[in-house]
Amino acid sequence: MEIRDVPEKATLSERLADVVGWYANEGGPSYHRVPSELVAHDFFDGIELNISAFVKFMDTGRMPTAHDLRPVTELAMARLANGAGLPEVIGSYQKVSADLWRRFVSDTDPSERDSVLELMPKVTEYIFNVVTLIATEAARRSADPRSEARERERAAVDALLATGQASGSLDIDHPKFVIAVFHLSGSPGQSTAVSALKSRIESIDDVHLRLDSKGWVVVHWSDRSEQEVVAEFRARLDDAQQESQVHCWAGIASAKTASAVPDAYRIARGLASTAYRLNYPDFVADLAHSTVEYLVGASGPDLPAVADLVAPLLAADPIFEQTLRIYLDESCNQLATARRMHVHRNSVTYRLSKVHALTGLDPMTFVQAASLHAALIARDLS
Repeated sequence: MEIRDVPEKATLSERLADVVGWYANEGGPSYHRVPSELVAHDFFDGIELNISAFVKFMDTGRMPTAHDLRPVTELAMARLANGAGLPEVIGSYQKVSADLWRRFVSDTDPSERDSVLELMPKVTEYIFNVVTLIATEAARRSADPRSEARERERAAVDALLATGQASGSLDIDHPKFVIAVFHLSGSPGQSTAVSALKSRIESIDDVHLRLDSKGWVVVHWSDRSEQEVVAEFRARLDDAQQESQVHCWAGIASAKTASAVPDAYRIARGLASTAYRLNYPDFVADLAHSTVEYLVGASGPDLPAVADLVAPLLAADPIFEQTLRIYLDESCNQLATARRMHVHRNSVTYRLSKVHALTGLDPMTFVQAASLHAALIARDLS
């Protein structure tokens, strides 16, 4: 079948480009262990190359060679290096191809649909060729000793996080571990910056970075004192984030022994998730400075009940909740609250008394102010 029997080549390219635009608006592909922020930019570059190669194949009848499609296979190898399995990489390619093809057919004018459907064998042949190239390259690289070493290290880190059993480079005398769980902001446009941040973190000595769909987990180990290890590692993370300007959060926790790592990992995950949901102002969240936020975030099904403690404020007048938030943010200083709100201190006192009357909790009493603080956090998380 010749290309003249279907829409002209330029029209075919334009229509395929429209379909890619639709797919981009749908959010693009997702991997279980690779953040979307690291996938989107390169992925759509790969789609554009695929479209160009496919249209050329339709025009000339010559299947693209491994050299022609090298950038496509390199993107697939990057996904494998970041922790995705070969079945997931190939499955994602096949699924995306099927989604794009179905959309292309559905957008075609009915008068041309039969001609377009006749392209299906060529589409299948092209996809099979790309999948074969990806699988062949993956098999070639799997024999590389460096690949085997990376897999052993990845397995060792997974075992440490899950069971607290240290092996390989993680099995050191008097170890101290720091676990940092990153939660990215969900902005695919920052993929270049995210890659730069990842590279900076991986350049830190004695660090293993494992990616997942929300960001990544970083394990750092040392035989120095826990305080020294945490302080230096946190400073390095801060420097890396400031240099890359990536919008993200890192929950961080430490463990004095390998057996304590799973608990530290759980705490770091909770801190990162809570910081993300609250749009936390600081990049790094730790248990010492985010105790209330962490505990409220971990309350699960009890969250609505805690949030209900401050529900009467919004029902009465939003100014009462606003005043309470600023008052708590200003360390319960009424004068500082009045200055920030540009009102007389008596106005703040009156509003806080209304908070007391509406909620039954006195914000001028430390313990009850802490309860109100927790309730506001629960409201933000609900």
